[in-house]
Amino acid sequence: MSRKDIILAKSQSRKGVIMYSLRLCVFACNFLFLSSCEKEITVNLPDSEKKIVVEGAIEQGKHPYVLLTRSSPYFAPISDFTNNLFVTDATVIVSDGIITDTMQGGLNTEIYKPYPAFAYTSDLITGEVGKMYYLTVIADGKTLTSSTTIPTPVPLDSLWFKEDKGATDDSLGYVWAHLTDPDTIGNAYRWYSQIFGKQSRLLPNDGSVFNDKFINAQSFDFAYDPSSDPLEAEDPNGLPLFYFGVGDTVVVKFCTIDNGTYTFLNSLENIRFSNGNPFAAPASVFTNIQGGGLGGWCGYGATYDTIVMKLP
Repeated sequence: MSRKDIILAKSQSRKGVIMYSLRLCVFACNFLFLSSCEKEITVNLPDSEKKIVVEGAIEQGKHPYVLLTRSSPYFAPISDFTNNLFVTDATVIVSDGIITDTMQGGLNTEIYKPYPAFAYTSDLITGEVGKMYYLTVIADGKTLTSSTTIPTPVPLDSLWFKEDKGATDDSLGYVWAHLTDPDTIGNAYRWYSQIFGKQSRLLPNDGSVFNDKFINAQSFDFAYDPSSDPLEAEDPNGLPLFYFGVGDTVVVKFCTIDNGTYTFLNSLENIRFSNGNPFAAPASVFTNIQGGGLGGWCGYGATYDTIVMKLP
């Protein structure tokens, strides 16, 4: 073997050693990196402030009610939420500017019928169209205030049933309505429905609130499917209520609401529709409660209609 061949062989051997060493280094680095991924990381989340959440409403011809709960941190134990859910020791005052009443707290089976909830009610105040109603809540060392109005109701012109051509059964469909919006900007509405025999109470539908930003002074048709009840998610046959059916008797409650009520309810529905979607636009729930609370104090100018589902 010539000297040149010996040098070449040694060079190739040295390259092999270097490459082997590099592979060992890469393997060691990857092992250390992957091992470090197994290290437990503890994140100390800051304690969020608990706030009073107000759910209150007043409608013409009816007495007001207010439910008070406390917000709970997202990662708090479920027992923390259930044990501190309802606020039962608050002072709740409602006024129409003339009569002022301290509302009485107790179990109520009408609001979430038939399930009981702790609510504050007043027998001295009855809702009237056009009036302003003031709310004061004193709880957990804080004083919360709000106000709302009961706008003049705008009734639906008509209601009818129309089958959905995409349904598997031609006896299934939606409730359609015709509305003529007044020639005044700023009207807003909310839709509720209830199927007798299948639902225990009137419930707001998905997308229940809308305003006249794009429909001012217009006359138009629109439709809704059945509302869903988080407490009773299925009908007696165990099927989701995606449609109204021929033979159903449906009550529709159509409400006119003021801007503060609309802003609160619309933001609440937007959050619910996102349902944790990571691609949804960031949004916050607005409130018409002043003083550091959450929720809403809402006035409703309501009209009621009953319709029996039948084909033309």
